[in-house]
Amino acid sequence: MEGDSAKANLSLGKRGTRGVPNQFYRNAPWRHLHKRQLEKQPLCEHCLQKKILTVATVGNHIKPIRFGGEPLDENNVMSLCKSCHARKSAIERHMTHWTG
Repeated sequence: MEGDSAKANLSLGKRGTRGVPNQFYRNAPWRHLHKRQLEKQPLCEHCLQKKILTVATVGNHIKPIRFGGEPLDENNVMSLCKSCHARKSAIERHMTHWTG
């Protein structure tokens, strides 16, 4: 029984603070989607809403995976600068459900 549990944990991978397996962000499908997103929209989308031009460095899930967001859906990814990504992530860390 204990071996079965260990196998299940291995298949899920070690989970990070976002509830997503740490390996997800290192795998080729996410890296390619991330790269395509930054090529498609090289400016931070949050800064643009404030009429500020800032180079985006992060492809970020609009609806977090832990709240049911599709991990590899290009319509669920936005371009953010490091500062906006940190701010959005800090807010989401304290959320218990998705408010959209």
